Amino acid sequence: MLSQFNQFLLNFSLLITSLLFAFLPMRNISRISPNSSIRIRLAVGLIASIIGALLVLNSISYDGAKIDLRLVALVTAYYYGGWISGGLTTIAIIGARFLVTPPGVYQGLILATLICLALLVTASIYRRFAAQTFKDYLILLGIGIGYSLPALYLLTDTFMRFLEMAFVYIIFNLLGGYVTFRFLRELRKHFQFVQTQQELALTDSLTNLANRRKLDETLADYDKHGYAFSVLIVDIDFFKSVNDEYGHDGGDVVLRQLSHLLATFAPEQALVARYGGEEFVVVLPDIAHREAERIGERIRTACADQHFVFKPYPPFHVTLSMGVASSDQGKTAFEVVQLADQALYQAKQTGRNKVVGYAYS
Repeated sequence: MLSQFNQFLLNFSLLITSLLFAFLPMRNISRISPNSSIRIRLAVGLIASIIGALLVLNSISYDGAKIDLRLVALVTAYYYGGWISGGLTTIAIIGARFLVTPPGVYQGLILATLICLALLVTASIYRRFAAQTFKDYLILLGIGIGYSLPALYLLTDTFMRFLEMAFVYIIFNLLGGYVTFRFLRELRKHFQFVQTQQELALTDSLTNLANRRKLDETLADYDKHGYAFSVLIVDIDFFKSVNDEYGHDGGDVVLRQLSHLLATFAPEQALVARYGGEEFVVVLPDIAHREAERIGERIRTACADQHFVFKPYPPFHVTLSMGVASSDQGKTAFEVVQLADQALYQAKQTGRNKVVGYAYS
């Protein structure tokens, strides 16, 4: 029995290692379930198929039986991807079982095929009455084990050898299922934590807009790919007087309310970032210079008409000055921002509360 334990440990190690590397490409998907898109479920099925086939190809030969953790791969595929993922994994497992079957000895192959198909049908029926919980995962795994034990009995030479192998088989499949389920859950939590930290590193904490780092990364990417774009640099007029009259808390309220206004009036594909202090940058991909000026004018007008609220003070107004430049005016994206900044300076010097485009040279 010790040798069987050692061989199962190798199969178990193969399962966990394969899961770690195979699911890395799916780390940014927030939730995977039988209701996910077909593309995601096909990807889950492909991953589980590879893992299931590897487990079968490295299975333990015991009399006429091939013992491994393929049930864990199949149940996991169905649990996360439904019948599409489960069906792909079933085909892969049957194919791998055919490859390890000696010519003329097809009893084990036939039984393995029947077990996989029976489990797939049972899982499809069971899903109508179950949720996606750990209990349901274990029930499906237990059903698969129940289907496998009669086949294991038929393929072993004696009842004692069947009991010996059944004990190892049940223990390792339950252990493999438990560890797989917990491993994938913890892996998902880890990926979500890393993604959250990455998003926080690129987000301004006060306004929830993109921060300077995100802006620089975007501009560098535009330079790399040669994208056409325009830029608005937005500055709040006389923001110091807002802080003086309403305090820094009032100033923060203005920044947050203005951030919401910018995000609302900017096109969906635009990047709205806090540039620093009371300045903001709106990057407008595939927007020509004149259209960018019109977008800036709509934002300026909406801000001038908006009532900014900071209790217990009465509602008040703020105005904006803006500079506009486009990618055909500068050699690099960062130079375009500098040109927009020059246009902003001109807007401030000529009366504020206006949108000024950088003059074409």
